[in-house]
Amino acid sequence: MAASCTPQAAGESPLRFVRSIVAGALLSLLISVGFAYCRLALSTAGMSSDYITAGAVAVFFLLTAFLNPLLKLVHPPWGFNRGELAVVYAMLIIASTIPTWGFSANLIPMLPAVYYFATAENDWSELIHPHIHRWMVVHDRDAVTYFFEGLPEGAAIPWGAWVVPLVAWLTFIVAIYLMMIALMVLLRRQWVDHERLLFPLVQLPLQMIEEGRPGDRFGPFLKSPLMWVGFLVPFCLMSTHGLNFYFPVIPKVNLYTVIVPFRDFGALEVLLSFTVLGLAYFLSFALASSLWVFHLLANLQMGLQYTFGYRLSGEIEKFMEGTLMLAHQGMGAMLALIAYGIWTARYHLKAVARKVWRSGPTAIDDSGEMLSYRAAALLLGVCSLYVTAWLTLSGVPLWVTIVFLLVAFGVFLFMARLIAESGLGFIRPQMTAQTIVINVLGTGSVTPSGIFSLAMTFSWAGNLRILLMASAINGMKLAEGVGALRRPLFWAMVVAMVVSLLSSVWLVIYLAYEHGGINLELWAYQAMAKSPASFTAYKILNPVSLLEPFDVMGPRLLFTGIGGAVMTALIWARHHFLWWPIHYIGFAVSATNMTSASWFSIFLGSVLKAFILKYGGVRLYRALRPLFLGFILGQITCSAFWLGVDLLAGGTGNKVPVFSHHY
Repeated sequence: MAASCTPQAAGESPLRFVRSIVAGALLSLLISVGFAYCRLALSTAGMSSDYITAGAVAVFFLLTAFLNPLLKLVHPPWGFNRGELAVVYAMLIIASTIPTWGFSANLIPMLPAVYYFATAENDWSELIHPHIHRWMVVHDRDAVTYFFEGLPEGAAIPWGAWVVPLVAWLTFIVAIYLMMIALMVLLRRQWVDHERLLFPLVQLPLQMIEEGRPGDRFGPFLKSPLMWVGFLVPFCLMSTHGLNFYFPVIPKVNLYTVIVPFRDFGALEVLLSFTVLGLAYFLSFALASSLWVFHLLANLQMGLQYTFGYRLSGEIEKFMEGTLMLAHQGMGAMLALIAYGIWTARYHLKAVARKVWRSGPTAIDDSGEMLSYRAAALLLGVCSLYVTAWLTLSGVPLWVTIVFLLVAFGVFLFMARLIAESGLGFIRPQMTAQTIVINVLGTGSVTPSGIFSLAMTFSWAGNLRILLMASAINGMKLAEGVGALRRPLFWAMVVAMVVSLLSSVWLVIYLAYEHGGINLELWAYQAMAKSPASFTAYKILNPVSLLEPFDVMGPRLLFTGIGGAVMTALIWARHHFLWWPIHYIGFAVSATNMTSASWFSIFLGSVLKAFILKYGGVRLYRALRPLFLGFILGQITCSAFWLGVDLLAGGTGNKVPVFSHHY
């Protein structure tokens, strides 16, 4: 195991590893600038918006299907081998988590928005501005105005107004990301070796880098007729969306509808997404069925609420999903699942702790990890101290900061495990850490400055459609599968992170001053930009604490407890009854918007898999794997193809869906 830590152990020279990092950095730049530009300026489909990391898949397909075979044709040693390709892909999925909904497009418009969108009606100048630490935001009047309205002719971007907040936020988010990577290093063996999670999102890149016979320029996956059949079905069907955009006479194939099962009940979305259908094929029936069964039950619960007119007091808050009742049930289920995950990993964590504090012949072997456990623990500790100090200086009381970070990283672990186990490329939690902490600890304890600071963390801990922690563990799993899980992989991830951060931050600022932020992507430059201030104002005007007012918080806590109790019962049943048919994981995300859009494709995929296994056995199931992987690749590539057409033709608003027309 120790030998696997060096490039030479896999028969590679250090130069080849460096070459893969350089290639990964250049392609990461393409993702962080190219796809982000298309989303923010052209309002195309989000290629770097979700856990599927569609942009990374599309770029990697071009690399493995065209560029790498061309290099092998010109001079065979120039081609990338499996280990190098795994490093490149790990870098691409890390880079994909940052430029749009992961961080940059969230944060940058927030920094001047708190001043630009302040009006006499919302009274932000009185409610919020006195509580803002000026080093956190852009406050120069011209810099703020020109960001949203565009620069006057001949004027230069006022970078001086951005230096202090950018340095503050970039050092902060780098520390957060390093904490995420370190945690995944410490938990990788538990999830991969002990619990043997499925990692469905790794299946496609593993097949794309599979090598054939010596001298073959194309791997067996790219030579599979079934794969190309699966590829062409969504590519052709989804292309009707792009054709209809430019030639309205051509009808687009509609794979989406809404049905209302009963009068006054909630609407049920029915969408055939080939991306989700392909992913569902690789899930166990118990896990897949939990996702659609619990969603149908959640929809039934919402319908009963509407029918009987029952609702919890208060308003749906930022990034809550479903009704208030379901959001709090989901929160309780999520917290129970986090606690269960920590309990399950207790023996591994004890072994890791012993390795960190003292080494010896009986200590756990960490030579095959991307970082030693001691280095990962040290990195986690140092970055945690910096992040804690940063949030405290921003106005969050120290004890609130500690609670918030524990809850936020608990949610991150929940999402990373959910992705590793279920492969859901399109999902988010039903409630985020900010709302949990402020509502439980109370607005008075958090203070107005603390509320605004926590609201600014929506930029990296709010709309959790994509998360670097999930990409880090998927990258480690892929690298381990091809013998590339070595120490330099950590630095490859850091390079991708830095490249994506710096380039995407520059792009978001440049686009705003060049075109005017109010003329660009509505969600990023207006809706998301206003969210910290609007959330803060709402909390200041509607103070809460743990049980005050009781008619508001009491029922919420009750349903949080119900959600936790039900999740605990489901976990217990799953592990004590062999006949128990349904996994528990779907209960925690049963009412999210993305579950609403994906449940039917998951249902269809699980039914098809069950039918194939029943009548064709494992042999037919394995034989049809390329078909379903082709479904995933075909829809993603179709979206990327039309994005390229839009770049050449100048089309805006042409969203050929990676997943659903909503996202």
